[in-house]
Amino acid sequence: MNKLVTTSKFARALSATMVSAILMTGLTVAQNSSSKATAAISTAVGCTSSGTSNIGDTLPVTCHDIFSGASASVTPDNFVQIMTATMKLSNSQSMFVTASLVTGLYTNTKTKTSSGGSSTATAEGGVYLRVVLRDPNTGAVIQIADPIAACTDQILGCVKDTNGDYGVMLDSRIQTLSQTLSSCVVTVTGTGGGSCNFDSTLQLVLQTTSAHSFNFIFPNVGVGTYTISVESAVNTSATVSGSGTSIAGAAYGLGSLTAESVRMVHDFSF
Repeated sequence: MNKLVTTSKFARALSATMVSAILMTGLTVAQNSSSKATAAISTAVGCTSSGTSNIGDTLPVTCHDIFSGASASVTPDNFVQIMTATMKLSNSQSMFVTASLVTGLYTNTKTKTSSGGSSTATAEGGVYLRVVLRDPNTGAVIQIADPIAACTDQILGCVKDTNGDYGVMLDSRIQTLSQTLSSCVVTVTGTGGGSCNFDSTLQLVLQTTSAHSFNFIFPNVGVGTYTISVESAVNTSATVSGSGTSIAGAAYGLGSLTAESVRMVHDFSF
């Protein structure tokens, strides 16, 4: 894992993903007429970058933590709390939460290979998201949103962090550039001479920005006051085999949160 730059500090890289959808085939959700809703937005920007080169290219050292200058707390497992909202439930209900976030990835791979050699450069990055209910007084996690509970290592979109916890992968890329050159053979006839010496350099750069949204649910939440916490993380890594350069960057920016308390039908289940 590579080091992680969050909105307030460097932290270890974190891989965290979750199952891609909540399966509700054949089920209905009845909304209580007295349901409550809350919302929040985030303009903070968090990012990280990694780079390695053995051919003399200039590499980025760091990227900005928070372009807005705001501060954010980092959880013990290196997620950053980017949006929060408080909701008080007077009845035992469930919560529907929709979190949206703009993400960006940058990957730059270059290989330089001489005849008879091979080189490979790999750059990768990702942006991850989770939603949890926290105690507004202590900050302790009370409940982790579904469908994270269904996650295993074998499910596409589910990846554990260093503490064994799961989240949802909003954006991810692995870019690999490989180059192999055969040996140069020169055929000499008579008394003439010959030589063969050449290099080949290839470079591939990709930069993307996109907006993602994911739905979460907290079933059967008891009576009380809760903090809905939307938390994100970014990670990157860069490796080179042979001769080349690898640069990776990942970032998140503008985001929104909407949450609503609802009453499920009695036979609701996943």
